[in-house]
This record gives sequence, C-alpha cells and structure tokens, in this order.
Amino acid sequence: MRAPTNPRRLAARVAAIAVTALTLSSCSSSSHPATSSTGGTSAKVVDSCTLITPAELSQAVGVQYTAIQGSGDSFCNVTGAQVTDNFFFIVDKEGAPPNTWDAQVAIIKRDDGSETSVSGIGDRAVQGAVKEFAVEAKGYIVLVTNADFNNPPTASTFTRSKKIALLLISKL
Repeated sequence: MRAPTNPRRLAARVAAIAVTALTLSSCSSSSHPATSSTGGTSAKVVDSCTLITPAELSQAVGVQYTAIQGSGDSFCNVTGAQVTDNFFFIVDKEGAPPNTWDAQVAIIKRDDGSETSVSGIGDRAVQGAVKEFAVEAKGYIVLVTNADFNNPPTASTFTRSKKIALLLISKL
C-alpha cells in the first residue's frame, strides 16, 4: 500500500485505526465464561444487553422502554416509547485501558467538558455536565449515556441515569 502524501489524509487514517482499535478492545464476549481479577475483585464476563429487560427498566425508571438491543458486545441501545427516551449503556469488566476507571473519567471529562463525583452509588461514580454517567462497582464499569439528556427535569440531576446504573449493578 502506498503511503498517503497528504498529511490530512494520513491523520484521518490514523484516527480511524485508533478508533477501531479502541472499539475492539472495549468489547467483551458472553460466549466465554471467564473471570478477571481487578483490584482484588473477581468479575465474570456478562452479556450486558440481557442483564435487564425493558419491563424491569421501565419499572425502575418510570419511563416506558420497549427494547434493549446489542450486537453481542457490551454496548446496548435502549429504545423508549418516545424517541427522547432512547439512550445507551455499556457494562464492561474493568481491566486494561480503555476499561479502567481513570480512562472512563477522562472520556467523560473530554466528552462533557467536566466531571463531578457522585456518592452513594457503587464504589465510585461520576457524572459529566450533560449526558454521561459512570459507576465502578463489583469489578465492572457501567456507563449510561443520554438517559437524561433530552429530559430537562432530570438533565442536571441524572435521576434516570442513577436508577439505571443501580438496576444494572444489582444484576451483576
């Protein structure tokens, strides 16, 4: 393959490769039962999208959710009865970057412009300014994104995100 001569094209290709590598390294598979030790906590591989049902989620949050879909990895899209209720969550074993607490906090700070520690949920929890909420618990990192973003009454308090994270943690 001939190297691109345009520096912008080279930068775009390097960025695409980096994003692909990060995406692949953050995936977990439910087909291999295994455990991992992180900080003295043993965590089994879970199929994130089958941890909870739309009915359990609806009951916990008080919003009608109709589907939870994933592609066999840790990324799960949630569909609400209203398009503004759609969000996604990720449940990953904590381990090597980018699945470390420090890396997750850095991503939230980069994406949302700030991060604020939240007490009372998991071992550690942090919320961004507008859309991302993460919890470290039981050897996992749980990330909930956009659950409150389109709902002004809960947008600044992350009320839905906290309920969702607590429900997911209870299933680990």
